[in-house]
Amino acid sequence: MNTSFILRRNGSALIKKWLATLAVFSMMQWAGLSQTAFEAIPKQNMGMYHVDFARHFFASPEAEKAERAALYASLKQLESLKGRVAASADNLLNAMQLNGNIQVLLHRHHSYLYLRHAINTNDDASINDDFKLNSEVNSGTAFLRQEVIQLDDRSLADFAAQKPALKAYLFAIDGIRRHRPFVLSQQEEEILDTTAPFNTMWQAELYDKISANTPIIPPKSQGRDRREEAFKNDYAATGAQRDIYAFILTHLASARDKLATLHHFPDAPTEAYFESYWARAEVDNLLEQLAKQADLYKRYQLLRADHVKKVFGFDTVNLWDINVNPPGMPPPRFTIDEASRIIREALSPLGPDYGRELAALLDPANGRMDIVPGDHRKGGGGGFSLGFIGTDSVFFTQGFYGRYNDVRALAHESTHAVQRQLMTDNNVLPDYAEGPHYLFEGFAIFSEFLLLDYLYTHETDPSLKQYYLEQFFDGKGMEMFRVAPEVAVEHAVYDGVRKGSVKGADDLDSLTKKIYSRYSIWPERHDELKAEWIYIPLMYDDPFYDINYVYGSLLALKMFELYKSDPKHFAPPYIALMKNGFTAPPEELLKHYLNIDLQDPALLSGATKILKDKVDLLEQSYKE
Repeated sequence: MNTSFILRRNGSALIKKWLATLAVFSMMQWAGLSQTAFEAIPKQNMGMYHVDFARHFFASPEAEKAERAALYASLKQLESLKGRVAASADNLLNAMQLNGNIQVLLHRHHSYLYLRHAINTNDDASINDDFKLNSEVNSGTAFLRQEVIQLDDRSLADFAAQKPALKAYLFAIDGIRRHRPFVLSQQEEEILDTTAPFNTMWQAELYDKISANTPIIPPKSQGRDRREEAFKNDYAATGAQRDIYAFILTHLASARDKLATLHHFPDAPTEAYFESYWARAEVDNLLEQLAKQADLYKRYQLLRADHVKKVFGFDTVNLWDINVNPPGMPPPRFTIDEASRIIREALSPLGPDYGRELAALLDPANGRMDIVPGDHRKGGGGGFSLGFIGTDSVFFTQGFYGRYNDVRALAHESTHAVQRQLMTDNNVLPDYAEGPHYLFEGFAIFSEFLLLDYLYTHETDPSLKQYYLEQFFDGKGMEMFRVAPEVAVEHAVYDGVRKGSVKGADDLDSLTKKIYSRYSIWPERHDELKAEWIYIPLMYDDPFYDINYVYGSLLALKMFELYKSDPKHFAPPYIALMKNGFTAPPEELLKHYLNIDLQDPALLSGATKILKDKVDLLEQSYKE
């Protein structure tokens, strides 16, 4: 039974290393103007902001390896049922329970190994062991899917009547059985699972290594020229490796597409979207609808550009000018203690259960955050959380510097962590801990909206209020327009590789510029942006995950609308949905708990109405 390990994206393709680099240089300049240097994490407290591996995972690498014995023992128990899973109700129940236990154990090892590699990307042993364990478990449990798929409706109903405990697993079993048209023989599935690291996993590791080792070239100029130089330096440094990036991406697309057709899917996107109960045609239709509505996003971009032009007196405004702070106004900075307090207060309307789990994650005494900057740490512009049912979730970022984006990332990823803890407290079965990830992302983006709403409403300085309004758009407010071209590019890459029209970097540049120009004003102004295909990390790390941010932002905007209209009555069903786990198709869960209809055309029109109102508010703010 396949296991999916998700690295969740934080930030968009346009929030890249050159912005982060420039931000660091800018912060150094501001620090130089102050008598006391800002410390996001006080030096004396840095030791508290590392994950306590011994408390939450394993005491040492040797201990982790020793405890794999329990995982292998459970796997052996499950394999003893091979050929007999569908023979009786007892066997079926036993197999489902054993598989759940295997997933809990496996995720604990995965979290430990993946996190060790994130902390030190030179730790190849950990990431290789992670791949190996994943492959072994997938191979060892492949027979379970095969045998469950053979169950007919009558036999399953009889088993559930004989063994009432099986009723809790019926949706999970149906989830397996819906794959019936796409499953190969047991031997074939075992071969594919065993060879997965050699077919589709090496690309992400190579992409991460090249990205991590691409030099950051500090700009030598000053003022506006410094920003332009930083922008162009980054594209030049990354572009030097463009042929290798193209090799990685085209070979990944070819391999995934071939595996999809082996499983009787027409292409890799269709296979990926099947897990979320989507058809590719639905996704393509949504992308087209967003492209037609993209004038709203372009209006916002032009509004920002005109404002910068007016404030600074520039003749022409470029992309590297957009995030420049007005004279005399450095960006707000937050210590980790301030960030934790603000996040807790901003999300307090979600109630005591949520607040309890959030406080536990953010409390440094619990050792569940790893946020101190250092060498060889995994980048990505934001962070990620790791965990599973029965395991404490943790948060990792390349470094907490006290920028607003660091606070935003913490609010976002803490939502994933809190949801896992809520499901654990609610005794959700491991089978229902994972589901369509746009629900996960919808919850997390909604948290970002609550954070910004709190900062905006509690701020009295007009300049900072304007800053937080801008961050609404630069964060997740315009996410669906910002990510839609990434999804469209990914589709075009796979279609082009399949047809033979995409073979190298030049082809990737061409299709990227064409697609991005539908959504944004900038590709026609800056030819460097044709290389955006290199800056879409999830296209390499977790193909076809980006669409979850498009659907997730749509849902988050709807949730925000419901919350603002009735805060008191929104929280209980919202938290009940988070606690529930994925025990039904997503459309049913959303309809049941929040009365949201995913098929309603008003979902998109309502979202664009919220965004239009916010753009109008920003425009008025600029006039004032």
